[in-house]
Amino acid sequence: MSRPVTKHSGGLIRIVSEHRQTVAELLQELGLEEEFFAVIVNGKKADLTNEIETGTNVIVLPKIKGG
Repeated sequence: MSRPVTKHSGGLIRIVSEHRQTVAELLQELGLEEEFFAVIVNGKKADLTNEIETGTNVIVLPKIKGG
């Protein structure tokens, strides 16, 4: 993967989109299963069909379940 990816503790991933794609396409490109991760695009929660524009700040974080 050529894009700059910054991984943080707890599984949080920060990236800057290098091309237009959907959230689902990004997760697939990163090799992440969609049911285990939430995606924040420009500070707002995004669903799998949301388009991510070039240069957009994206945060991918693991979903947490409590019990």
